[in-house]
Amino acid sequence: MSNHIVNFENIEQKLYNIITMKEWQQLQDCFNEKKNIIFIANGGNNGLCIHLAADISRQTDKHAFTLGSSITTTSIIGDVSFENMWSTWLNLVSRSLKPDETMVIGNSCSIGSESSRSIENGLNQAIALGFESVLITAKRKLNLSDKIIQLVSDCIYYHSHEILSGMLYYQLIYSYTNGLNPPMIKNIPIYLEENIICSTCENGDYDHSLCDVNVPPNCQKDSNNIAIDFDGVIHEFNGYGDGTCYGQPINGAFDAIEQLSKKYNIIIYSSKCLPDRPLVSGLTGKQLITDWLKKYDMLKYIKDITHFKPRAKYYIDDKAIHFQNNWKDILKQLLNFV
Repeated sequence: MSNHIVNFENIEQKLYNIITMKEWQQLQDCFNEKKNIIFIANGGNNGLCIHLAADISRQTDKHAFTLGSSITTTSIIGDVSFENMWSTWLNLVSRSLKPDETMVIGNSCSIGSESSRSIENGLNQAIALGFESVLITAKRKLNLSDKIIQLVSDCIYYHSHEILSGMLYYQLIYSYTNGLNPPMIKNIPIYLEENIICSTCENGDYDHSLCDVNVPPNCQKDSNNIAIDFDGVIHEFNGYGDGTCYGQPINGAFDAIEQLSKKYNIIIYSSKCLPDRPLVSGLTGKQLITDWLKKYDMLKYIKDITHFKPRAKYYIDDKAIHFQNNWKDILKQLLNFV
């Protein structure tokens, strides 16, 4: 299994599912309105919240913070208990905060554990203090005030939920700042052979090689892609069968991919990779394709494997119809018009 990509549970689809919920819009509206953003979370989620609190404070006009001191944490636990840590801490920090200017965002994965109960108690206390409160959670919690908005990720793994949570926090920043933040990575060279005059990269402060007008911003790496269908183009295919990649390589496929990879980025796209496809022998469609490509020594030529149509210069597909402003001919072909 070492060659398989770790399962992130189709995380981009989960992100989309959440930000199209009405509860997400409630969270975004509340975030936009409040001046003070308090995070409460345990374990890895707490580390994430410490980082995001710093970024929110840097990239917006808000004051975001959480409990990050081990001294304060252990002192409060010693005074009360782990389960009452967050509720006690909120009582302390609320002394100087106005409820109409403050919200609390909780984050949790487990249910029924001490960690989970500490977050539940903290959020219920936040409501008692008059703070609007939201919970981003892997599984819906039952012991919360009905005034608390719950956004449920339905993640199976801790790592998926934590990474998805980070994406959601940055989505809050992105929407609040109208797309101005989070910022791009700076790439300031030691010297420039020539003066660069370009508003896109701020005259070379960012990577000027990405300033390609033929693709969307930040997608310049895709301008040299070739997208190739898998079944019927690379892999001999005669229907679903047992669900595996059971066929041999199509004649000429290996040599073609090897040669094309010297000039282009090769991306395989296949409905086998769709997230709703049942697992076969415990493997996703993407894992099955990956294993098959490795078996026939093609994986080293492939940049990516996906279920959606990628940006590409060319598409190679056995079911494609070449469009050349010829709708009439296409209709004849498909509908058998005379």
